[in-house]
Amino acid sequence: MQELFHLMLNADELINEIVSQYGVWTYAVLFAIIFIETGLVVVTFFPGDGLLFSAGVLASAGQLQLGLLLVLLSLATILGNTSNYYLGRLVGERFFRKSSSKRSGYLEKAQHYYEQYGAKAVLLSRFFPFMRSFIPFVSGIARMPFARFTWANVAGGVLWIAAYLLLGYFFGEIPWVKQHYGLIFSVLILLLLLVLLGALLKALWRKLFPA
Repeated sequence: MQELFHLMLNADELINEIVSQYGVWTYAVLFAIIFIETGLVVVTFFPGDGLLFSAGVLASAGQLQLGLLLVLLSLATILGNTSNYYLGRLVGERFFRKSSSKRSGYLEKAQHYYEQYGAKAVLLSRFFPFMRSFIPFVSGIARMPFARFTWANVAGGVLWIAAYLLLGYFFGEIPWVKQHYGLIFSVLILLLLLVLLGALLKALWRKLFPA
């Protein structure tokens, strides 16, 4: 766990190593990393955010092509989430095939939630390191309509990839940013977790004390 967290905060070192080792194949390596992070529910600690930011920094220095990164990595995360969704459907169908009334009740609640909030959850989960590989899987289990899942998947994927690549591209070469890279991502991760915790506490409060 400590090594994975170190990777998240030192993704600039990781991508420099990838570029020096793989050269033009760097694009394929980044595609694979983003696909795996968003395509496998068990992989929740890949350094996706920091890696995208660092790739943007290298693009601003002319070592990588920004346009190619935007297209390839958007495609990688969209395909990753789609595979995660179908994995969830497969698991859900097997799990609920001989479902008890209790399991059926859980499934109905999940389906009801995803009918109301599923698209928003899929879209926003992109920006939460520990949720972006979990929400698509649960969406599949809950049998969220594929068309609704897809538009949220595409919109969220493109926004996530573009946001971090462009942040790195335009701001990554600022000396203060380069010197405090680890601190910036530590604070960013903390803020995102606090936002998520606040949303969960708000939902719990509404459930316990309905208006």
